[in-house]
Amino acid sequence: MTHTIEYIKIKDLNLLEENPRKITSEQMNKLCSSIESDKEFFDLRPCLVNRVDGKLTVYAGNQRVRAAKKLKWKEVPCLIEDSLDENILKSRIIKDNVQFGEFDWDLLANNYEVCDLIEWGLTADELVGSVQDIEALEETNETKSEKVKCELCGK
Repeated sequence: MTHTIEYIKIKDLNLLEENPRKITSEQMNKLCSSIESDKEFFDLRPCLVNRVDGKLTVYAGNQRVRAAKKLKWKEVPCLIEDSLDENILKSRIIKDNVQFGEFDWDLLANNYEVCDLIEWGLTADELVGSVQDIEALEETNETKSEKVKCELCGK
């Protein structure tokens, strides 16, 4: 099934009343900055909309719609489906908000600037936590190497 991205006026969209995804005002400001700095990315990741009896309800992308509204945009990119099954709808709502996988912190440290990572949505706590984990691992390895000494050379 092929879907076409449609640009729908924000005023014609209903946000999911029982949206399980909440963000802080700081996160909303970051989202607004992210959207504003790369508008094409929003086009590539449109909001998902369920149409029931002519009513358009955003079930994935509610925060992006709120951010676009805050930025005074008039419309947002959407993919519209008709009368989705309740289980599919609920599944997609959760899947859209759950982050799968973990970052390769070594790759991030070696290939990205910290300020960029923070600007793009990672938090300083996440980045500091990864550094602390590495330091703890190094300390553990040093402790282990001190306990096991070579009888011949003392190392």
